[in-house]
Amino acid sequence: MDLSYKITALIQSRKVILEAITRSGIEPNIAIAMQREEQMLPLMLALRDPKLIGYVGTDADSCLAIVRQRPVGFLVCTDQLEQGDGFHLCQFVKTLSPATKTLLICTGHQIDQRAFDSDEIDSIFCFQELIEARGVMGAAMLAVSGGNRYRSQRIRDISATTSSLDLKDRDYDILHCLADGMSNREIAETLQISEQTAKTYTKRLIGNLSAKNRLHALILGLRYGLTSIR
Repeated sequence: MDLSYKITALIQSRKVILEAITRSGIEPNIAIAMQREEQMLPLMLALRDPKLIGYVGTDADSCLAIVRQRPVGFLVCTDQLEQGDGFHLCQFVKTLSPATKTLLICTGHQIDQRAFDSDEIDSIFCFQELIEARGVMGAAMLAVSGGNRYRSQRIRDISATTSSLDLKDRDYDILHCLADGMSNREIAETLQISEQTAKTYTKRLIGNLSAKNRLHALILGLRYGLTSIR
């Protein structure tokens, strides 16, 4: 497979990022917090000038310590961290430094609902989009540097799907039970309802998700970030 096209995409993305930071007037200092060290390579390759990076780490606390010490123009973090998570980190950083632009990278197939609801996150895209050289890093930096919010195409597609779902609180209860591997009898015992009612609710959930069966409903719930395997 010829992947040479990624070289051109990488060069263009690095130019866009550098120009966006230079013109924005925002503090030219980037803090990077990612769950695993190997995740950092695609991101660092996207940055033209390593001198822009003022902090690199894998946990929330050490990143917050840096933000308390000196201005940080941009925070780029993954949704999951070695300790803590990117959602709370973005929230805390915005409290300490409202001018900091926050960019969140969703790392798995499951996207937490907070990625769609949080006001503290200026940009959201998927890690897979980053390694596929889709230009999301450059587009995100350009958007937030201009004072705009950015949501990648993949994030928008998933958000559009979840916003169109008519799920009620009981649907989420059933979905969480399915994530725990419960049978209808176990669901009934957990939710203190009859087994027939549990079957009815499960059938309704399958219909609301346009799923084929219980397993498909669970897979869709995980994909859309509506539940998690606990």
